[in-house]
Amino acid sequence: MSTDFRTVFKRTLKDESKILRPFFIPSPTPTKLVMEETYLRLRLSRMFLKNRRELFQTKYPVVNALMRFAGMDGKVEINYVAKPEMAGDGNTSRLDDIVTLDQTLLGPILYRGGDLELMLGLYAAPADDWAQRFISLAEGISQFVPNVALSTAVSVTSTIKTSIESALSSDGLDLKLGLDKELEENVWLAPGYLVMISAPDSEVDSDALTVKDGELMTNDGKVYTDHNYIVLEIEVTTQRSDWQSLGYGRLWHELLKTAANANDIQTVKDNFITFSGAVMSSTNLSWADRSSIVSLAQKRVTEIRKKRASVDFLDGMKGTKAIIAHKMALDELVNAAPDISAEPASTRSVSELMQTGWIE
Repeated sequence: MSTDFRTVFKRTLKDESKILRPFFIPSPTPTKLVMEETYLRLRLSRMFLKNRRELFQTKYPVVNALMRFAGMDGKVEINYVAKPEMAGDGNTSRLDDIVTLDQTLLGPILYRGGDLELMLGLYAAPADDWAQRFISLAEGISQFVPNVALSTAVSVTSTIKTSIESALSSDGLDLKLGLDKELEENVWLAPGYLVMISAPDSEVDSDALTVKDGELMTNDGKVYTDHNYIVLEIEVTTQRSDWQSLGYGRLWHELLKTAANANDIQTVKDNFITFSGAVMSSTNLSWADRSSIVSLAQKRVTEIRKKRASVDFLDGMKGTKAIIAHKMALDELVNAAPDISAEPASTRSVSELMQTGWIE
């Protein structure tokens, strides 16, 4: 019979030594979470294991994060698995060892309101062929999830969850440290760092600690090494700079290449409708980003068509150097990176943004 996550956590975390006790260090310039307007990203910034050789004598560490949060049609569940790389040498006299992770667990995703349930565990996995195959599968799926639609993520995350639950029930994995906490909107779920330390509250002065570049530091500038800990960075942004990775990058380049090469204006219009329709129907982008991307596309296509017209004019005249220069300028317009950071959200409606009468 399989053993579910929550049962394992409740049973294992009765051992006080295995509880990760959290505290929050807010960002000095926080961006408040706003439903449908901001993006959320969780990044496993740093893990320090002072007692690694006690925790992992014959096994190696595996981090698993199970996150549940609001989606378009109810709760969405994402499961991420990572096998950290161990730092340090083989000197057994060295008691401390830093495991640097710097891996994205979630996002960026369009925030849809509410709190986020987080179950984060540090497991010991047997270093045999079976464990290696399991970790490879889980890591591969986890790394695939952030780049797919959340509906797909829900289906593939069950594969990881089932694998881990099966491993737990067969004693393949051993939970060493864990946190089970609901991160409240704009309180714990806010820009900053969620620091989880494996020590009683009485032994940790959280006011004397800070995070710099993902590293947990004391106020006197020293790296904190007194206990095992994990640092989770929570990022909130108003713009999604990686929007091209959602598939719109390919459509963007096809649109611009068509604008530069097509003699038939209708072909350009059809490509613009395809591009703008895909962006405007996106469930992964805020209105500000959707309208900014389409507005920028209009400006770029307009520039390209004007530049193309000037090249066509020069083709009928002498001046090879001038023609080459103009064509190079046209190529630069087509290939220039689309930067929407300076493009404000549009006040026009969807139908207005998708009109094609301006294309010449």
